[in-house]
Amino acid sequence: MSFASAISLFVTVIVIYYVLVKIFSILFRITGMPKDKAGFQSVSLLTNAGYTTGESEIVVSGRTRRHIATGAMLTGYFFSVLIVSLFINLFLSIDFSQLDTHLIIMFIWFGGLVLFFVILRIPFVDKALGKMMENLTVRIFKKTAKENFISVLDTYDKDAVVNIFLYKVPKALEGKRIIDTDLRKKLNVNILMYTRNGQNHYVKADTIFSAKDVLIAFGPLSAIKEAFLLKEHGEKQDADAKEKESEENEMMIMSNFGREILADIRLNRVPPVMAEKSLLESRIKEFFSINIMMVSRDDKPISINKDTVLEKGDRVIAFGPYESIHTVFGDPEN
Repeated sequence: MSFASAISLFVTVIVIYYVLVKIFSILFRITGMPKDKAGFQSVSLLTNAGYTTGESEIVVSGRTRRHIATGAMLTGYFFSVLIVSLFINLFLSIDFSQLDTHLIIMFIWFGGLVLFFVILRIPFVDKALGKMMENLTVRIFKKTAKENFISVLDTYDKDAVVNIFLYKVPKALEGKRIIDTDLRKKLNVNILMYTRNGQNHYVKADTIFSAKDVLIAFGPLSAIKEAFLLKEHGEKQDADAKEKESEENEMMIMSNFGREILADIRLNRVPPVMAEKSLLESRIKEFFSINIMMVSRDDKPISINKDTVLEKGDRVIAFGPYESIHTVFGDPEN
């Protein structure tokens, strides 16, 4: 690869990187993230910089954001490798006998890159380019959307001006005139206007929203999310995951002796083999070589014998082969 080709590719990748930061920033804003936070998260994920901050929690707070963040991280890794490769090629392409020519080429390309970013700083150019990229990104996003999404246009403390794309009208608003809803009276959310079939409309008292409408709203961001984000999608899946997780027993290995372990187990569910059965009836000692050493109920040890029946919430100290204890008390799906 010639020096001119290497440096042109290097500069092109930097421009593409800039465009990707803008695109991922727009995608995060579509999910309801404020503009300043969306830009910061995009840069952090694409550069693989890594950081520890409470703000990172807003990235993993929703299913759609997690997918966007995953895409940004994978894209960032790919471009990191590509940039390093191009930089090495750029270095290897230097012919020191033509150093003057190389310096002129570098001046032209990097001068052009600086001019490009200076032009982008001009307010009307930045606004026009941002609007064009946002329209294109939103158009693609709308075609693949399976839930409502919110794009934050501007924020004023806890209030925000937002675009809301209605994949589906929330049940609380379905078939109701806006005057009959709680949007303004209880949530303090004002719908300023809406777009339907490409036509803009002002909101009237008897306006009824339909799927595929795009709304412009102003009010507390938390209230807008509460009113328009569909709980039956990501939130329901997160709730199901939490419910499943809460049913898994908590196990801690206190000590091990070769293949056998002493385990402290919190029963969030009673194993099926022991459900409503006494220790004798469950035959876990006979079949699994597991000995129940101690049982605590309501944080108080109870006396155990062959007739003891374990209950949900019990804390059990068990001794036996690791495989057997994991089979009986572990996650049945693993």
